[in-house]
Amino acid sequence: MKIEETSIEGLFILKDLPSFKDIRGKLFKPYSSSFFANEKNLNSEMKELWFTFSKRDVIRGMHLQIGEFACEKIVSVIKGKLQDVIIDLRKDSKTFRQVFELVIEEQDNKAIYIPKGCAHGYKVLEDDTITMYIATDVHSQKDDVGIRWNSFEYDWKIEYPIISEKDSLLPTLEEFLNTYSV
Repeated sequence: MKIEETSIEGLFILKDLPSFKDIRGKLFKPYSSSFFANEKNLNSEMKELWFTFSKRDVIRGMHLQIGEFACEKIVSVIKGKLQDVIIDLRKDSKTFRQVFELVIEEQDNKAIYIPKGCAHGYKVLEDDTITMYIATDVHSQKDDVGIRWNSFEYDWKIEYPIISEKDSLLPTLEEFLNTYSV
């Protein structure tokens, strides 16, 4: 496993994740607490795991948890392909408002480590894409916030995305920054 720094402070690409293929299929290990504890002081105390199952042209995001349940996340693709997008919302960060994008697909054997204070979302590039999230804290509805997917400087390159009602009602980037402190 290798950790690659990105243009956003504290955001890392996890590459060459352990995997093994044989006649039965594939084993893929996107997380190991001992590796995380020894590398770049990444938080190794993961508390929750979940999956999303998505159609092509779905945009999910841009989400983060703040407050008492602010958390880091590891995101990886189990099946399919997506365009991952992260924006730094930490006002005291030298990379504040910077956007990072990365295509992740199942055969890549990679994941992305997202620090607290960064909003995360993605555009699904293939039908039946399965995305895995591991988080350093449990989901808290009251601390689950985000920004509207089309309210910041990013071209999603899609004319008719599939957006949930919840995501379409999120505040714009400017509304978020005027309301929350991350």
